[in-house]
Amino acid sequence: MNMKHLKYIFLAGLILLAVGCGSGGPSPTPVPTTSFPSLDVRPFQNQGVGMQFWNRQWVPSADDPMRAEFIESLDLLTEMNINYVSIAFNIQIGEGWGPNGVVFDRNTDVTLTDAQVYDLVALLKERGFIVNLKLGFWHPDPKFSMGGYTPNDVDLWFTNWGKELVHFATLSEQAGVDAFDVAYEMANLTTDQKYTAQWNTLIDGVEAVYNGQITANFLNPVEAQQAVFLNRLDTVMTSIFYKHVATGNNNPTVDELIESWTDTSTDLDSVIDLNRWGIWGIDDSIMNEIEAIHTISGKPVMIGDMAFISLDGAASNWNSNFGIETNPASNNDQTDQYEAFFQAASQLDRSWFKGVLFMTWFPFDSTNSTGPYADWSYEIGPQGRTFRGKPAEQLIIDKFAGR
Repeated sequence: MNMKHLKYIFLAGLILLAVGCGSGGPSPTPVPTTSFPSLDVRPFQNQGVGMQFWNRQWVPSADDPMRAEFIESLDLLTEMNINYVSIAFNIQIGEGWGPNGVVFDRNTDVTLTDAQVYDLVALLKERGFIVNLKLGFWHPDPKFSMGGYTPNDVDLWFTNWGKELVHFATLSEQAGVDAFDVAYEMANLTTDQKYTAQWNTLIDGVEAVYNGQITANFLNPVEAQQAVFLNRLDTVMTSIFYKHVATGNNNPTVDELIESWTDTSTDLDSVIDLNRWGIWGIDDSIMNEIEAIHTISGKPVMIGDMAFISLDGAASNWNSNFGIETNPASNNDQTDQYEAFFQAASQLDRSWFKGVLFMTWFPFDSTNSTGPYADWSYEIGPQGRTFRGKPAEQLIIDKFAGR
């Protein structure tokens, strides 16, 4: 081989090296996109998960070592036969205000920054998901809950909360959020007729800056039925957390759990009897209460927030670990409840029932309850509501596939 041929071989090698490496190294790995069965196969039009963000560390920046784990959690969703993801975070009631305060501070660690919202929504949209934003508020008082919140100045609450909604509705419009909740589990403010005008003003403000679907996620079907602004919503969402069996029935059968969704009896320890109290009060079966939302509103209905925990006795305790923390973990209790729901929900009319979001898919590896997120082990641990890495995850994948 002469030197001329060697020169050509050397030049060809350089060209191949340049093409292979480019200016930035190897080509990046393609972003996975979600895939799911056609509407005639999958059980629901919208089927997905809810993600919660309790502080800013849960949306790590591109140079954060935790970014890879965060991205993995989003990529795994593309393998679950889902098309819909809700994202939820809070705004803190301002410092110096008690748990009934009406001034909000979006600059604390519990509220995602504008840049983080853009980043998160872009990543979800890139993977092909419909995105719903659920905005709540929070106070560090251990007894605080939005469901029990009563503002100390209702007029000022509507003014100030309206400003927060407009801010994030503007952001949602720019980021491409598909559905924006104007209310999320604030039962003491949504059903009183005297607040109708204030809700209309609040929603007018949102619609002035946002063109996507206007939604609300109510604490339970009864609140949803009684809300004073149903006519302003495109889709009505409700949370579902009920006591399905009597205390002491720690391991109900799947058949018992299926029956709990359709039980219309008012006998002692019937589902109606077990859930007759307070803001949770029902006077019909759970499935009939869900259907009544559509009957009253004429709107499509979704279950926007529902979870089953992997704890012995979960179905007899509103799927809360409160008071039964010492009970053993039980994947069967979680999986059986999911199985029962899918069977019971098959009776809902798909012309108005548009789907379900299961809580909670965390933006990190929730199978590791002893790592950097150990403070939330009651949620992400073997007794928690997360289903990642548990048998319920595969059941959900199979059911969403129409199997």
